[in-house]
Amino acid sequence: MFLIQCILVSMVHVLSILDGRILGQNLLNTPIVEATLVGLICGDVQTGLVMGATLQLIFMGFVGIGVTSLPNSSAGTILAVAFAIMSHLSADSAIALSMPIALLFQPCGIIPRIINNVWNPKCDAAAERGDFKAIERYYWLGVVVFAIVYFVPMFLALYFGSGAVETIINFIPEVVMNGLTKASSVLPALGIALLMNYIMDKDATPFIFLGFILAAFLGVSSLGVAGLGAVIAVVYYNMVQRKANE
Repeated sequence: MFLIQCILVSMVHVLSILDGRILGQNLLNTPIVEATLVGLICGDVQTGLVMGATLQLIFMGFVGIGVTSLPNSSAGTILAVAFAIMSHLSADSAIALSMPIALLFQPCGIIPRIINNVWNPKCDAAAERGDFKAIERYYWLGVVVFAIVYFVPMFLALYFGSGAVETIINFIPEVVMNGLTKASSVLPALGIALLMNYIMDKDATPFIFLGFILAAFLGVSSLGVAGLGAVIAVVYYNMVQRKANE
């Protein structure tokens, strides 16, 4: 059963990486979706949902610009949730480990791109002779390279890492675990800060502070703030469109 879980969780990682490449944009590569799927496979959907929502805040500010290779948020999410469920690691401590894991798996985004450069001249040669089936074959070989490079490290980390992590956790001093727990409460704020760095301007800033005031001082729930934000967005959009048409 454990072996099957490792294979299925690794496939979630592969599918999330291929999302947007060959599967279209289905949001499979978002932490909240990945964490929920991992929770479903590991038998604890509630933990997956809770951790996924928090990890979404942490990683939502990651934006790839140009050829920048970002930390592997997918690996950080999946392994954090899997370790929390399989190794009975606390959710807060697992979330704190998600960023180091994401950094550790960062080369997985570089290696397949280096390998797939082999297919570029072959595709050019096939295009010159009009062999479109060869181009399609090289394309799918590139996809297979991506799948293998992402699947194998994830599977090994899951298969051998669960017991190892549990052993390491038993030797970690309580003060360190408390520090990880405290760090996990700061990371979502860091994720939001990274996102605000891209969206903050003189038009958006008042609405951001409005949402904060509603939640912090007036006790409005997150769903209520989101609903009000949607209404404001529609009204604002209609006003801008009306002004543009005048």
